[in-house]
Amino acid sequence: MFLASLLSAFAGAWMFAAAPFTVTMKSAGYSARSDGETVTVTRVEPKSVAAEAGLQKGMKVTGITQPPRGFTRVPLPQLNATDLQDALTPQPAEALWLQVETKRGSDPLILKSREPLPDNPFPVVPLTAAQQERLTPFQASRYQERLVQSAMEAMRRPRVEARQNTTAYVMKGKLSGIEGGGATPLWLHPSIELRHSCGDSLEKMELSSAAGNVNLTLRPEDAHEAGGPVELAPPLWPVQQVLHCEGAPTSLQQTLHVKLACKGLPPAEHDFTVKLTVRCDDLHSHPRPAQPPLVLGEPQDFLVGDKTPLQMKVFAHQLIPRPTEATLVELDAQGQVLRRLAPVPLGKNAREPGLPLQVTLDTTARRTARLALDVRFSDGSTWISEPLTREIRTPAQVEELRREKVAAGARASAFLEELNDMFDEPCDDLPTTMKWVLAHPAIESAHGGGRKLYYKVKGGTDFSVFMCGYD
Repeated sequence: MFLASLLSAFAGAWMFAAAPFTVTMKSAGYSARSDGETVTVTRVEPKSVAAEAGLQKGMKVTGITQPPRGFTRVPLPQLNATDLQDALTPQPAEALWLQVETKRGSDPLILKSREPLPDNPFPVVPLTAAQQERLTPFQASRYQERLVQSAMEAMRRPRVEARQNTTAYVMKGKLSGIEGGGATPLWLHPSIELRHSCGDSLEKMELSSAAGNVNLTLRPEDAHEAGGPVELAPPLWPVQQVLHCEGAPTSLQQTLHVKLACKGLPPAEHDFTVKLTVRCDDLHSHPRPAQPPLVLGEPQDFLVGDKTPLQMKVFAHQLIPRPTEATLVELDAQGQVLRRLAPVPLGKNAREPGLPLQVTLDTTARRTARLALDVRFSDGSTWISEPLTREIRTPAQVEELRREKVAAGARASAFLEELNDMFDEPCDDLPTTMKWVLAHPAIESAHGGGRKLYYKVKGGTDFSVFMCGYD
């Protein structure tokens, strides 16, 4: 039963394949019918290429002499409609040699195409193996010439290369740092360096993303130096998407499309992938410390009534992404903006050093001044930097601090004398030494490691280090 069904299927396929069909060669002005055994001319238009060659209705076409093509090596009746139509059509600027049966026997007929040779017959290269098999020898020769031309165009076509390496660090559901980029409260921005082969002839680079959140046009003036690379930091990932991580490092990707235009050269288009590594709750890896956007200088503290300007340097122009505006503000103890002190210049590019700024603080009363940068980004979000402080003290407070410092120094000297009297080598038995140090009335806190002992005396501001010597 199965064999009968299989034979029936084969018989049906053969009958379908052998069903007669007619093809029309419009450029040559004739039609032909194939029944699986013979190919017969069914129509010839007057004054056509076929008529001029002597082709007549009723003639049987038995073969093709010229040009040889890979797919015409089989008998013509075995060709399907598409292949037969292509085989019986003279190619542009070429002649087709048919072998036909006439009353005299088998004669050749030559159909000369009236179609001109196209200026660019191969707009897309390379061709597949199947496509190349359909070429005539003349077309194959033209195709090889086109391949050489295409290779030369590729060498002249401008190129662009993207360099980028970005890692985001997430701790307990919060963004704790970024290397190779930055972020606003809304978007994460990877730093990308685009290097191009245009040199000084760059006209523009147009960047876009499939998601539609990137649409930039970069011009020569956007580079730090003529002909040099262009740096950018587009918004590619919503911060909330980056925060949704857990366990092992994950990778996010975005594809950017760049159109590169150089003077005197054909334009080029490239796609490149931007990758983001997200490390989530990884206690063994931490981002490198970033340049703080605000650094306070002298004076280190103020007396009440002192009108000396506070010197500082601002690095708002180095933030990634670059803010649209920045303001020096003073915060209250809860981190809210108390007053806006001065607008901050953003500089021309991120490679500039910190920009100097000075401001006169309100010193009418003793207090702690908390200074920060309030910046606004192009996406409409705002961000306030970690506050830095300056103390405004009365003369009595300053005198009290001086006395405390002197007393702390005296306590530190006395402690060291007692330590040396108590232990010949304090680091030989560090647990015993630490127990004694922590119980000492002059010590606020202490810890040890290796051949070092760190301690802070009461009233002191910093840890001191006791060196036990080298092994």
